[in-house]
Formats: sequence, structure tokens, C-alpha cells
Amino acid sequence: MPSSSSSFTIRHASSRDVGHVSDILTESFYRNSDYQVNFLQRCFTDLVYPLLRYGIMLDLGSRFDDKSSCYACLVATHPTNKFQAIASLEICMRYVPVKPYREFWLGRDMQQYPYVFNLAVHPQWRRRGVAKQLLLAAEKTVKQWGFSRLYMHVLEDNQPARSLYERIDYRLHSQEGMVNYWLLGRPKKLLLLKKF
Repeated sequence: MPSSSSSFTIRHASSRDVGHVSDILTESFYRNSDYQVNFLQRCFTDLVYPLLRYGIMLDLGSRFDDKSSCYACLVATHPTNKFQAIASLEICMRYVPVKPYREFWLGRDMQQYPYVFNLAVHPQWRRRGVAKQLLLAAEKTVKQWGFSRLYMHVLEDNQPARSLYERIDYRLHSQEGMVNYWLLGRPKKLLLLKKF
């Protein structure tokens, strides 16, 4: 399902992409340059970075080996280097609440639906439309599986990501992490849904 748009090519990842995807995930989730960190945090992260990357690589490799019919890892590449992933996302089946957050008091009925996770873009390639292209390709994959909805989480304070998801018609389905929000001051997790 290769598709090229905005000079990016989106394709299904293979085992040769595990190293590059691990780099992207580790860099995005542990060395995120969008947030200010103090000197000690940066030193600690630099020290444990190889272990974090290795753990992500093992985890990713095990998902690739699983061969589930409803799992996909999509990567984006650029013509300057067609073999090196610059962004990735994964899709799997996950239990999600069927009722939206406004009907939470009626009960928590859970069903499995396609779910996007580990969406990450290498810092050098951010804000160029690659995340949007990956999400549109994820929708095509999910449609091929026979589904008409796709879920994902976003942190409440991640405004750039929320703006992107809203522009491509993801809507708030439920809120999670209320206890962590009230007790620890951590941002709430928002479960978003797109129907197509």
C-alpha cells in the first residue's frame, strides 16, 4: 500500500525498520525537545538512553514476530533516503469504552476496536505533514480490516497533537486519568475517536 504525498512515502514496516523505529520512539518519548528538562534529567536520560532504546527494540520486534492479522506498523520515508524511517505509528486491537464520556454513568461497556499508538515523528521532520499522512494511511489500513472507526489517546496538554487530530476529524470520546489529574497534577488522557 505505498502512497506518496507531500514528498513522503508511507508503507508497512518490515523487520529491517526496527532499529530506525526504535530510534524515533526513544528520541520522541524520552528526549522530547518540545519540553524543557533540567540538566540532571538530561544527563540521566543520556545515561539510560541505550537501555531504553534496546527495550523498545525488543518490544517492537516481538510485535513484528506476533503476526496478528490486526496489527500494523506504518513508517514514513523521504526520497532523500527511502530506506530510513523518519516517522512511525502502530495500530492494534484494543478494548475501549463504547459509550462516550457523557454517558459514563450508564456503565463501562468495553469492546475491541482498532487503536493507534506510538505515533512519533523524528524531531528533524516535525510540522511538515508527515503525522497527518501516517494517520490517513492508518485509516485505509483499518478500512481494509473491515472497521469504520479508529481510536487513539492524546494528553490533554499536548496542544499541537490535539490540533492536528481535530483538523482530521478525531473527536473526544472519553477522558481518563482524572485521579492522577486531581492528586498529582498530571494531564488527563483523552480518548479520541474517528468514524469513517
